[in-house]
Amino acid sequence: MDENNKNEITADEIVDCVGLYCPVPIFETRKKINSMGKGQILKMMADDPGSKPDMESWARTTGNQLLKIEEEDGVFTFYIEKTE
Repeated sequence: MDENNKNEITADEIVDCVGLYCPVPIFETRKKINSMGKGQILKMMADDPGSKPDMESWARTTGNQLLKIEEEDGVFTFYIEKTE
């Protein structure tokens, strides 16, 4: 996971969870990633401050790879690769 690398990652799917709070971003991420194919990348945006530790934990637990986290103006953007 690289929080500082500004290289662009192309997402296959996008989930916008801005304005939603725990546990909704995790539920929406899980629902979308389960419909995706192995190797595809999901971009998920959330402004819940708890979303960063939640997504880090979720990625570890599920085995999906959290490629990158960006934060701008209170909005976190997560890039997650489906690994299975």
